[in-house]
Amino acid sequence: MVPALALADVLAARGHEVAFCGTERGMEKDLVPRAGYPFSLVRIRGFQRKLGMSTLRTMGSIPVAGVDAWKILRSYKPHCVVGVGAYASGPVVAEAAVRGIPAVAVEMDAHMGVTNRILSKLVDKVCLSFPRPDLEGAKYVYTGRPLRPAMLAATREQGLERFHLDGARQTLLVFGGSLGARTLNQAAMEAYASTATPFQILHVTGQREYASVAESLGRPGANPHYQAFPFLDDFPLALAAADAVVGRAGGSVAEVLARGVPSLLVPYPLAAGDHQTVNAKMVAAEGAALYVPDVQLDAGSLSAAVSRLLDPEVNKTMREAALRLARPDAADRIADVVVNLVAARAKRDND
Repeated sequence: MVPALALADVLAARGHEVAFCGTERGMEKDLVPRAGYPFSLVRIRGFQRKLGMSTLRTMGSIPVAGVDAWKILRSYKPHCVVGVGAYASGPVVAEAAVRGIPAVAVEMDAHMGVTNRILSKLVDKVCLSFPRPDLEGAKYVYTGRPLRPAMLAATREQGLERFHLDGARQTLLVFGGSLGARTLNQAAMEAYASTATPFQILHVTGQREYASVAESLGRPGANPHYQAFPFLDDFPLALAAADAVVGRAGGSVAEVLARGVPSLLVPYPLAAGDHQTVNAKMVAAEGAALYVPDVQLDAGSLSAAVSRLLDPEVNKTMREAALRLARPDAADRIADVVVNLVAARAKRDND
């Protein structure tokens, strides 16, 4: 939802009206109105990987979602409809495309999800967050993944000051998403918590495991250069201060690339379609990251990878690769696609 809001902000700043739709169960129900945009509900359920009553309920919700999509399009009469990959966007984008309204699908991962695989046959343009050599032609545009402005505005100096870091030491940032990641937490604690390191560590543990991590760091002989947090509202400052990152391979990959930070990516093994593994392998193949499967991560493999990431020559090379791969202006690029489609449609209508 954050990338969608970043795109909305760019379009709104250019003078366009933006409205959202989504499900009652998604976080968009709260985030969108809070950001000041109109929000409409689409009554559709997500698909489960295994057959069962949930699948039948999802199938039953599709006609209802189709009615909602028709009502939304009739109400707003949009000049363009953009889907960001969530299943709720499927009925609205598909209905728009069938009715001849310019339509765009934005894929947030290196692996195209089910919704966008279907929509790619119908829409005018597909915006890709990662380069896909197998998806070429005029329909596909490598735009990158939209980012929050705060992610790019934060400076290293601000990050060092916020976390009371030594600018002469390298900084390792470890994080596993909003809920944390047990594998990453355990490996980092076993590797670095009980002995001093030549580099300093910022570890965002997630709320569930913060207490045990904090307890370990409070023991005699604990690493004095190790800070742990349950979560960070000012995460952009932590990333700005980092010389290397250890994290999952979801949406945060785009943020890490945009900051040019070398990373060790440990994909969440249960992610839908195993898309995090696809993300990690693609970034690693471009030389911007190292990749270790979740099952292979332990204190030893973590230490070895971090040593490589913090090696000055390796760090410099990987930083350059990350910046080559990054698209910090992704929201503007996608906005350009939308505006150009609308202009082309208006020109055809006037000819």
